[in-house]
Amino acid sequence: MLRSADIDFNKVISGKPISKDKNFIVYSLKNEKRLCRLGISIPKEKINKATKRNKLKRTIRHQLAGLEKAPIDIVIVYRGTANKYDAKLISSSLQFHKENIIKTTEKFWKTSE
Repeated sequence: MLRSADIDFNKVISGKPISKDKNFIVYSLKNEKRLCRLGISIPKEKINKATKRNKLKRTIRHQLAGLEKAPIDIVIVYRGTANKYDAKLISSSLQFHKENIIKTTEKFWKTSE
């Protein structure tokens, strides 16, 4: 399971986003903790109901579960769309971002050995 405690959102967000689309903006930063930490930001203005926000958070954690061993901090900011919540759209968007995170970590930070 990805850890979400002790992540400094401002420090991670201060950099350039590594991936973005109409649903999410993804920021990433190398850390020294030897494991992945995940921060999720979903504004109440975008999704009013707490149950729907929590469902989206669970979906994000599940999609990014394969990144547990990478020593990076990830912050995902939900942008929201005009469309109603669509699980297939969200899932494909998160898969796209996961691939970009893997490319970035391998290219710039040499985390895979």
